[in-house]
Amino acid sequence: MIPLLLLACSPHTAPVQEPHETGVPEDTGEPRENTLRSPAEAEDLDPAEGLVRVALSAGSLRREIWDPTTGRIRVVEGYAFNGQVPGPTIRLQKGDILTVDIENELDQPTTVHWHGLSVPYEMDGVTWTNEGIPAGGSFQAVFTADEVGTFWYHPHHDSDRQVDLGLYGVVIVEDPAEPAADRELVIVLDADAEDPDSESTWEDTQTGVGSDPDLTHGAHGDAGSWLLNGLLAPTVELEVGERVRLRLLNASNSAYAWLDTTGMPVLARDQGLLAEEWLPERLLLAPGDRAELLWLPGPGGEAFQAWPYDRRGGDTQGPVQDLAVVALRGDGRAASMSFPHVFEAPTPDPGHTDVLWTFQGEEHTDTWMINGEQYPDVTIPVLAYGQEAIIEVRNLSATEHPFHLHGMSFEVLSEGGVAPQARLIEDTVNVPIHSAVRLRVLATNRGDWMAHCHILPHAHRGMMTVLRVE
Repeated sequence: MIPLLLLACSPHTAPVQEPHETGVPEDTGEPRENTLRSPAEAEDLDPAEGLVRVALSAGSLRREIWDPTTGRIRVVEGYAFNGQVPGPTIRLQKGDILTVDIENELDQPTTVHWHGLSVPYEMDGVTWTNEGIPAGGSFQAVFTADEVGTFWYHPHHDSDRQVDLGLYGVVIVEDPAEPAADRELVIVLDADAEDPDSESTWEDTQTGVGSDPDLTHGAHGDAGSWLLNGLLAPTVELEVGERVRLRLLNASNSAYAWLDTTGMPVLARDQGLLAEEWLPERLLLAPGDRAELLWLPGPGGEAFQAWPYDRRGGDTQGPVQDLAVVALRGDGRAASMSFPHVFEAPTPDPGHTDVLWTFQGEEHTDTWMINGEQYPDVTIPVLAYGQEAIIEVRNLSATEHPFHLHGMSFEVLSEGGVAPQARLIEDTVNVPIHSAVRLRVLATNRGDWMAHCHILPHAHRGMMTVLRVE
């Protein structure tokens, strides 16, 4: 079986045709373009070396999701950055200074948070101490890209809804010293979940008959159907023997992507290259997680797949989903390629705890807390600048939670009491049911940093707190 993965190749969503006055998409009778490509990249408006300047505009977008199996189309009245979903990929070199001119064309406030990047507090895009970018307003974000890896941007105002409607994009920070693959595929996974307030229906392209969309997708971590760069079951075109670097992001609000990665080395996680090669048969990407893999396609080809995963218990019953159809050209041999994994031993756990956060809540009441408190009425732990701190996150609820810390990455000391074999640096880590993770943080970024579950409905309903670095 060819490894399961979501592959990507270039721009955004399927082309949107002009609607009739009834709102039913026009049926041209022609097959629709459904080839997976990497999202279009943001144009660098500053020619100077070491400086990158891009423009982002958050606005409304009417787009279509086409089901190649049934021929139905769902019209989504959503949001987008620069008129595309996912938003434009921002590409940088390590050490570049990035300037982003952000325009808010929505009818409500928004922000842009730089997930995984250690930006100055004023650039973090949270509304803890400000109101965000007002409707019709603008903001200029400026920071230096010090980390290397695959990161992303999304709102942190009404994020549960704004992210779900399409406001997200990828940030790539490259290290010129790393070897270059023949091709890079950027893939953003999003569960085909709907905001109940959005005006969208499925329409049959032949009859024009509509039906209500299923609004339960992702409600319990069940993706329903995965979209790859806004496309449903797209075709991936590859050459046998080419070396492909995959950059994956799970931008879903709540669904876990459990991918078949048989034969595909995992090169990197949230914060760049791993300290040693990792070759899992399956890879779990919680909401907010990223990973980079190496794909060396050989002769043959079949659909990419994802296994069903329920955040209330992990492996669950249900159909295996074909994420994409692989179209391989050529009949050569699979290529080979190596990346410079530099082994570092994990830091020994000192045994003490400086900050303890306990995740609590219940699905049936939709009440979510940290240490019995709901944001914004939270107790704020304080770290001194430069302090090394041990954070323990315990999960006492009956559902899994991806823990994310703003402003600083952390070393994973243990998961469920088990230490990693090599040093592991992350910014988002999943906390299984009735388990705990222990993390080591070096407080080198001053500010009030959000810490929260990245199942965004949980954060929206209180599972969020603040860590202060003075």
